[in-house]
Amino acid sequence: MSGKTGRRVPEERAASAAEIKAAIEGLTEADTQRLLRYAERRIWCVGRGAAGKIADDLLQEAMTDLLSDTRRWDRSKVGFLQFLFGAMKSISSNWAKSYKPEEFPLSATELRQTNDSGEESNPYDAHADPSPSVDRSIEFREKIGQIDKLFADDPEAQQVLEAWKEGFDPAGVRELWSMTQKEYDTVVRRIRRRITSAGITADLSKGSQYVH
Repeated sequence: MSGKTGRRVPEERAASAAEIKAAIEGLTEADTQRLLRYAERRIWCVGRGAAGKIADDLLQEAMTDLLSDTRRWDRSKVGFLQFLFGAMKSISSNWAKSYKPEEFPLSATELRQTNDSGEESNPYDAHADPSPSVDRSIEFREKIGQIDKLFADDPEAQQVLEAWKEGFDPAGVRELWSMTQKEYDTVVRRIRRRITSAGITADLSKGSQYVH
C-alpha cells in the first residue's frame, strides 16, 4: 500500500464502486499494455528505488489503492487511464523517497553489465539519486490540471500529454504508446486545437513545442 495521498478527492466527487468496476472491466488489452509500458518507464526512472518491484506490481498497487479507497478518482477531472498514470507516478515516487539502500543491497557483480563492445557499466549510474525533482510552481500545476481536464474524454491525448510531462520527445512518445507518425501527428493536432480554443498556454515539457 502506498499510504496517504495529498489533496484527497472529496467523497461526493469520487467515482463510485460501480463506476470503478465498470472502468476496470472496460479496459482493453491495448489499454493494459499502455499502462504496463508506462509502469515500466516509471520503474526505470526510479531505478533502485523500485526495490525489485516490476511494472505489474506498480499497476496492481495503483488498482489496489483505488479499490481500497486509499486513492480516489474524480471522473469529472480526468479519464481512467490518466488517473492510473498519475497514481503510478505518485506511487513510484513514494517508493523512491522511502528507499533505503541498506535494505536492498546489490553486489558489484549483480550490477555490472557488459555491452557488445566489451565495455562494463552499472545500469543505475544514471539513477544514483532516486529522489523526485522539485515540485513545479503552483501556477504550472494549475495549468496542467486545466489541460488534463480538457482531455478527460480522450485517452490518446491523455497518453501523449502524460509522456510529455515525463520528458519524452516525439520519438519516445511514439515508441512508448506504439503510435505511428501519422497517429501521433493526429493526436498532437487535436491537442493543439483544443488547448488553443480554451485559451490555455503552458510549457508542458520537451513535447510542448509541438503544441504551440
